Amino acid sequence: MMKVKFIFLLLLFCVSVMSQNSSHSGRLPWVEGSFPAKKTGEFEYMIARGEGKLLINARENAFDSFLTDLGNNAGVTVDSRTISEIKSNMNYSGNGSTYEGAQHFMSTINIERGNFKASFSKVGEYYEYENGVYHLWELYEVSPRGNSFKPIIPEYTDHYGLSAGWKSALLPGWGQFYKGKTVKGAVFLSAEILAVSGLVYSEMRRSDNIRLSQETTSISIIKEYRDRADTWALRRNIAIGATAGIYVWNVLDAALSKGKMRYAWIPDNLHLNGSQESGNHYIGLTYDF
Repeated sequence: MMKVKFIFLLLLFCVSVMSQNSSHSGRLPWVEGSFPAKKTGEFEYMIARGEGKLLINARENAFDSFLTDLGNNAGVTVDSRTISEIKSNMNYSGNGSTYEGAQHFMSTINIERGNFKASFSKVGEYYEYENGVYHLWELYEVSPRGNSFKPIIPEYTDHYGLSAGWKSALLPGWGQFYKGKTVKGAVFLSAEILAVSGLVYSEMRRSDNIRLSQETTSISIIKEYRDRADTWALRRNIAIGATAGIYVWNVLDAALSKGKMRYAWIPDNLHLNGSQESGNHYIGLTYDF
């Protein structure tokens, strides 16, 4: 039993370390298919993907792909010449290497080519750098009918406040599940169940040996049962310590560690920006007076 407890505690430590170093733990919600809230019918969301040895190449490839998909959705073909004209009219630039620098255009862009009309705005970007290649995702808000609309710029956070801590205080692992750390939550819950089970089992065995020692008059048998009771009492105390330790660790982890990226709707004059470069995540908060 003690060996099993040790394995679970070791697994818990490994999961905690791996979850903090996961290359995808900071992915923005829309990259995983969860889009920000919007007014019904005002616009639609589209994701464009691109890859390249340089970030500017990945952005150009993503934008080309976006315009092609936009035309295909409207039933028209967007050729390379049209794409070049659109870029020229937009003063398209891909030199930025940070989240803020990558916001090429936040105002609504209108396209009108014969029967093809569309309005769009790029409102988000996320990229990962792996094996010398940039893997880029761009989020667009699109009005297929060419109607003007006010873009909604999503904000993000990987903090959940004390709500996750309270959840894990009520049920170990709940806060981790709430923050999107499913594996860590499962390990915390399993480890706590195992520790509590060990505590209950050890106490039952201790009580049984105490009872058996009281049902005999043989000094040697009494001593044997008492020794067994003391051994189980020691195991029970270790299980109590493990139960308390795992519980406290679970609450602190839920309250203090970062969770999966989520949308953070904060006042218009506050702006929370994030980016990822070479496996590192950067978050910045600005306030406009």
